[in-house]
Amino acid sequence: MPNKIASLEELAKLLEKYRRRSQVIVQCHGVFDLLHIGHIRYLQAARQLGDVLVVTVTADEFVNKGPHRPVFEERLRAQALAALDCVDHVSIHDCPTATEALRRLRPDVYVKGAEYRDDKTPELLAEEAEAAALGIRVEFIEEIRSSSSFLINNYLSPFTDKADQYLLKFRRGHTAKDVLGGLAQARDLRVLVVGEAILDEYVTCSTLGQATKSPNVVGRFLAQERYLGGALAVANHLAGFCREVRLISLLGREQTEEEWIRAQLRPAVQARFLYKPGAPTIVKRQYREVYYANTLFELNYLDETPLADSEVELLDQWLRGEAAGADVVVVADYGHTMLGPPSIRAICERARYLVASTPANAANLGYHTISQYPRADYLCLAEHDLRLDRRSRSGDVAQLLVQVAQGLQARLSAVTVGSKGCLCYGPEAGFAQAPALATRVVDRFGAAESFLAVTSLCAALRVPLEILAFLGNVAGAEAVAVMGNSQFLEEAAFRRHVESLLK
Repeated sequence: MPNKIASLEELAKLLEKYRRRSQVIVQCHGVFDLLHIGHIRYLQAARQLGDVLVVTVTADEFVNKGPHRPVFEERLRAQALAALDCVDHVSIHDCPTATEALRRLRPDVYVKGAEYRDDKTPELLAEEAEAAALGIRVEFIEEIRSSSSFLINNYLSPFTDKADQYLLKFRRGHTAKDVLGGLAQARDLRVLVVGEAILDEYVTCSTLGQATKSPNVVGRFLAQERYLGGALAVANHLAGFCREVRLISLLGREQTEEEWIRAQLRPAVQARFLYKPGAPTIVKRQYREVYYANTLFELNYLDETPLADSEVELLDQWLRGEAAGADVVVVADYGHTMLGPPSIRAICERARYLVASTPANAANLGYHTISQYPRADYLCLAEHDLRLDRRSRSGDVAQLLVQVAQGLQARLSAVTVGSKGCLCYGPEAGFAQAPALATRVVDRFGAAESFLAVTSLCAALRVPLEILAFLGNVAGAEAVAVMGNSQFLEEAAFRRHVESLLK
């Protein structure tokens, strides 16, 4: 069995031997996360189309079925396939599609399951185009249809019992088509994002111990990473679903980092920056210990002096002009003096559909709550934001959410409650609750921005409340599976994640 598994380079050389003998080479490609009878019959049928069967397996990092997949890592999946008599060679492929593998292996026949015959996704179209260009025959095989996702969801679920029960009930009432149908309309929405530009930096270190001359911890520097944060991250997430996203944000005139920021923004994001004289662009730098990824210390680079009257006037002019032409205005207000009363008033007067979020942080705690906004169509808060606004340590979250929603005359509202998931409310729809759907937590920072982005679109498109809650938690699960905002939501991958959960 072990000698069946080879790298793509090694396999390409091996296949030359078969070509010299005029033997027909057949290739199959897939994830094969849980090998089942449908896979086996499909591979056996593919083997009948030629003399040699080669199977390329998608590497772990390119499995686009959500952070909870694959269940079995690439080495185990390859070994399972190599154990089958009908399979001659197996290779782990470090690409998201089979296109590069087809180019390098050049089989005579490329075989897919019959369920892909009418699949017009860009990935499959690219594979078919590559096969046609190389003269490779594409065959679709009809065999027993089964699904690794279905079997994993029902028999090898990585979720908690509570999440499993929730998903079972949700699947009975909703299909993937129903759930994703509303969000697909987001492509044509004109979205304006307003809020502070923040750069999130992570300094990774290993702890050496206590200093000899003072009672402080000494660490060894290992690495430093930087990601977009704040309103920049929200805009990039939205650009994964919308063709046009406009952004009004604040940079420092000193150490502006504008060139780097613009290079990280997605092409769909059209950014307009106001500059604060004598101030740096906001940077929030965390020092993290490498072993457990615990944050040892955070240092903020920010200037909290109010904007000058001339800057406020210019900002309000921009806000009134841009908000009037937007279908949705998403305000990610981090309380770092960008948005004062005049700017908030301008947004509330001009926004046709207003989404408001006011995250509490160490720099604004006690000075910054959602109540400074006179209205919002959809408000999105974390539990501590909600409790801070209501001055309530132990009050019922549902009651507090209703109070805040009524105060802002909100059509919809949502509160995230960490590992418990989220609670959503609408005066007509009532409450909808969804548990957290994360199975792998690398970093909690960034989940708020992804949840805000997806649920803002759902709210504006009047997606049913229970679907809004589900999709928000899917977005949150994707965010916590990576470091900071190192990756942003992308519609095709998000769709596959949802589809895998609902099988």
